Amino acid sequence: MGTAPDGAGASHEVIRQFGTTAILSGAVSLLLAVWLTAVQLWPTLAPPIAWLSHGRLAIVQQHLLLFGLGGSALIASLYSLVNHDTQARPGQRRLQRFTLQAWQTILVLGSISIAAGFASGHGQSEYPWPLNLLMLAVWIAVAWLFHVNWKAGPTARLPVAGWCFIGCLVMILMQHTLLSLAVPLGPLTSLPMFSGSLDALLQSWQKGMLPGGMLALGFIAMAYQALSGLTRQPLHSHRLAIISFWLLVLLLPWSGAVLLHASALPQWSQALGMAMGLLLLAPGLAIPLNGLLTLKADWPSLRHHPQTCLLGAALLFLAISVIEHVALSIAPLNDMTFSAAGSLSPAGTLGVIGLVSVLMLYRVRLPEAPSALIMTHAWLAIAGTLLCIAASWTTTLLQGSLWHAVDAEGQPLHSLADVLAVARPPMLMTLVGLSCWALGLLLMAAYLLRASRRPITRPSTQRAHHHIGDSHARGRTPA
Repeated sequence: MGTAPDGAGASHEVIRQFGTTAILSGAVSLLLAVWLTAVQLWPTLAPPIAWLSHGRLAIVQQHLLLFGLGGSALIASLYSLVNHDTQARPGQRRLQRFTLQAWQTILVLGSISIAAGFASGHGQSEYPWPLNLLMLAVWIAVAWLFHVNWKAGPTARLPVAGWCFIGCLVMILMQHTLLSLAVPLGPLTSLPMFSGSLDALLQSWQKGMLPGGMLALGFIAMAYQALSGLTRQPLHSHRLAIISFWLLVLLLPWSGAVLLHASALPQWSQALGMAMGLLLLAPGLAIPLNGLLTLKADWPSLRHHPQTCLLGAALLFLAISVIEHVALSIAPLNDMTFSAAGSLSPAGTLGVIGLVSVLMLYRVRLPEAPSALIMTHAWLAIAGTLLCIAASWTTTLLQGSLWHAVDAEGQPLHSLADVLAVARPPMLMTLVGLSCWALGLLLMAAYLLRASRRPITRPSTQRAHHHIGDSHARGRTPA
């Protein structure tokens, strides 16, 4: 293997550190998820300590999964896409290290502050206002580095993954800013910029779209990037990929009303949100279909190649997630599941964000990992996701049917205790599924610890562990 230039070596080290952050954050997040599920099943396990209460640790777990595992893997994947054989300037190397250190600081201090009770109260944006500002600075720096590094590369044409990364960054910056608007009152406390129903509508509309923007664009970009490197062939249809991308960009900001059918939102805007949610079905299913048709040329590798297996499963779970979102956009179905504990299954969080993150981490952080380890991890993750999805659907159907059972006078036929009792068997299934996920990430972390004791061999930037996209390298354009 060749030796990378100093700038490329610095980029490679930053990518490795982001990968390490993602693996450790994911392992901690899934262990917390297992613990929180066990506490729901057996409340006597909960210690009488405010810092370890379910309400606080649940927020920490969500943020570590979304930003720790998903966000770190997303930034590592984005850096790997533009890590060309051109030497990075000293200012860019320092900015890359700033994004790494700032991101790690956000995850650590944010988790501590939320556990201590200093949370903003906004869904998916619970960090105190100084950390929200720091996160905004990180995303701006990542966007600028992506822009300047791609312009300095051997070609100015973007592959499909590049287009999706741009859309992802724009949407994350917009939604993170909207969710974080606040008036500081102290070092860790603030008041939201808006008040009352307007604040509730804004955060409810956008809180599903912040992970939605990362899921629908950032992780689709990561899937396209992995697809190009695994298949070594162009996409089945570049035109379909680009049309789907632009439809997602236009429709995603308007699809948050799926969370607001049972709210004070005007009826016309609820109808508009339902229409936008239904329109998402076409581009949402076109993307996994395009990926699966690309994999069709080497279909037997799904059984023998663990990374291809992970990618194929992630594409299928993406289709399931899209169908769920579209179904909940329909007002009667949304009303049926509104009071249930598991309206939206983990098909999006575990099935797409989790699986795609794990896939990219094996490609950019642990490319030397043995196939047996990756295959074991893949089957643990897939089985765990299927168990969690089945438990979520079962809970939704059972609790929804009980909540809507009323007598002739409109009084409920079942008590709250009855509704909670039917969720216990599915919750046991969820505990098993999350345990499978946690075991897989612990195996990954154990191999990372073992591999970190060996000398690091940096790959040549011309044949790096991350593939920019073979169709792009052959001069194919996405347009």
